[in-house]
Amino acid sequence: MIFAQRLFLSRPPKGIYIHGSVGVGKSFLMDLFYQQCCLKRTQRCHFHEFMLSIHEEIHVFKKEFPRSDPIPAVATAIARDTHLLCLDEMQVTDIADAMVLKRLLTLLLDVG
Repeated sequence: MIFAQRLFLSRPPKGIYIHGSVGVGKSFLMDLFYQQCCLKRTQRCHFHEFMLSIHEEIHVFKKEFPRSDPIPAVATAIARDTHLLCLDEMQVTDIADAMVLKRLLTLLLDVG
């Protein structure tokens, strides 16, 4: 049995994070995976684009429901439309983004 099969025998991973130095092929590897994926509802985007869209969705939600928590609604919308999310060039330098991402990604992983 190959290593990956033994490693994930009990349950497959819910996510993968690829890291490394500049120019070693991280984006290339993700592109290969994304192109070969058989899922229909997929999204591949640059991390900055993703965060801009998240902030926009939060803003729209807060205008309509100013006293409600927008993160569960945003996570539900993403989970409904996306079964595979590939984020390229992910780098979190803002504490507010980190707080949003922690809750958002936790909810997305809980949904499956």
